[in-house]
Amino acid sequence: MIQDALTTALPVLRALGEATRVQIVGVFLDRGGAASVGEVQEALGLPQSTVSRHLRVLLDARLLTVSRSGPHRIYRLDVPADALDALDALTTEVRACQAAPHP
Repeated sequence: MIQDALTTALPVLRALGEATRVQIVGVFLDRGGAASVGEVQEALGLPQSTVSRHLRVLLDARLLTVSRSGPHRIYRLDVPADALDALDALTTEVRACQAAPHP
């Protein structure tokens, strides 16, 4: 069970294993879950190429979806339920281990 959760959560954990991507997710959270490349760029003061590269990793990890709004691409925080459930299961397991008496 926990091994399945680890396997499901692994792409998310890998994607969030880099500080810039964690900051980018923070921008999405601050903006209600959606932002353009330019908005992320402005919020973090990073070059467009850097933001785009990190957004690609987050897209590949299924943390974001993208749609067009006129000439702009709008990225949305959209983590699949199975990944959220896996992260929740891992958190629950870690809490249980910490609460257990140690010999």
